[in-house]
Amino acid sequence: MPGPTKHLDPQLLQARWVLGGIAPEEWVDYAISALNRGFDGTALRQLAGLVRPTQRDLGHLPERALAEIGLDPCDKERAVSLLVARGATLTSETILSLVEGFPAFSPRWRKHIEYWQGEPAGNYNDMAEFVHFVVEDLYEKGKLDEMQRVFNRLETLFVEGNQETRDLIGLGFFETLQNFASWRPYGNTVFEPFFGPMSERVWKEIRRNWKGKSSLMDVIRAERDSSKE
Repeated sequence: MPGPTKHLDPQLLQARWVLGGIAPEEWVDYAISALNRGFDGTALRQLAGLVRPTQRDLGHLPERALAEIGLDPCDKERAVSLLVARGATLTSETILSLVEGFPAFSPRWRKHIEYWQGEPAGNYNDMAEFVHFVVEDLYEKGKLDEMQRVFNRLETLFVEGNQETRDLIGLGFFETLQNFASWRPYGNTVFEPFFGPMSERVWKEIRRNWKGKSSLMDVIRAERDSSKE
């Protein structure tokens, strides 16, 4: 039997399958991995023998194979809970600290994970989701004390973080906030009173980069031209 081409994490596999994140053809490699690890059963053997299977070919084989691996049935709610608990495999420590630090973000975060079907969305997509939370769930609902706590936390993360963290906060949070809120009736300047010193510097730098630009491509083009000088 050929060696496995997929790392087998049974619980993660089940969660992603329940959320629709596993393509039919992936089951062949996962079944081979399971058999090579000592699991056995009719469904696993049938899956391992399929060639380019379609969804129709699978039928109930995945559910039966997961049972042969020793897992109980799992619904979407439980699948998302598992993925939340496995957060470090899906996103950065910076995002995790925000998820853990702001419980009100949890419902939106769970929907975000479900939408991405257990696959990493990317740190900047994750941070954009947090921006929507700050704008729509906090500011627009008048939760200003919690807003201040968000910006205090971001200030600390920015000051204490490495360059990757600073880029994620600067470009992922503040630039997204500036762009997203500029389309709201109140504009983006309403957030400025919440800033700490470093947040204010980042905000002003982003505004300078966007001055006279009408699109992100204009900003990228200007940065590319300046790097050639």
